[in-house]
Amino acid sequence: MIRFDRYKDGKRYALTFSYDDGCKQDRRLVELFNKYEMKATFNMNSRTVLTTTTGIRAEEIRPLFVEHGHEIACHSVTHPHLERMLIKDQYDELMCDREALEKASGTIIRGLAYPFGTYSAETFTAMDTASIVYGRTATSHGGFTLPDDFKVWNPTTHHNECERPVRSFIYNVTKAPWRAGGVLYIWGHAYEFDNPNAPVGWEKFEEILASLYEHRDGYWAATNLEIYDYVQALKKIRRSADGKMLYNPTDIDVWVSNDDEPLKIGACQTVIVD
Repeated sequence: MIRFDRYKDGKRYALTFSYDDGCKQDRRLVELFNKYEMKATFNMNSRTVLTTTTGIRAEEIRPLFVEHGHEIACHSVTHPHLERMLIKDQYDELMCDREALEKASGTIIRGLAYPFGTYSAETFTAMDTASIVYGRTATSHGGFTLPDDFKVWNPTTHHNECERPVRSFIYNVTKAPWRAGGVLYIWGHAYEFDNPNAPVGWEKFEEILASLYEHRDGYWAATNLEIYDYVQALKKIRRSADGKMLYNPTDIDVWVSNDDEPLKIGACQTVIVD
């Protein structure tokens, strides 16, 4: 039986992070992600990046993030409540942010973290017009499922509440690989680690990353956009009427389960199963 329940390299689980605002603490955070071979998405307000000296500078974006495999995504130009704005103004917030961040990063920007985690139906129209394909909310669901609509991508947990989900994730990866799999998605703001009263500070977060690193063979560490693109490629797999031929029309290698064993379907390839 064919099941579409695997990620890159046949893994059943994936891990991703998302951090907002482009604050100066991102420099320390990205060093931790690099040390423990994690991938993250950094969502930036271009006004902060381009016009202030308190956060990440535009000239840092490529060497600090992109060259280490991390994703740069939109967080709007000025961090407004998008749902309180006219649709044209929402579009301008997103498209101008894209343009500035693309110039700084040298990458095509396709993701978004909603400022304040809020949005409206008109926000989705503005996103479509600006070619933004996913939007991360600030509403944690505590599980490992992916959304049906990536414009409402609820994360698993904020990092201040991530210890229990991380333990569950590690248990699933190591003790229950037969389960359906899923994505552990942790989000936050790097400046929150400086708060001495926060449940998870720098030292605790590094301990959490180290515990995840011990089991890195059991999951795929990816950016938000890598997960989105992989899932879209998986949805495009074509099957013959008898179910024995599988064709991948995309430029992304994907994996499925064939009688519970991983089966690779390479980019633009057809495989035949018994």
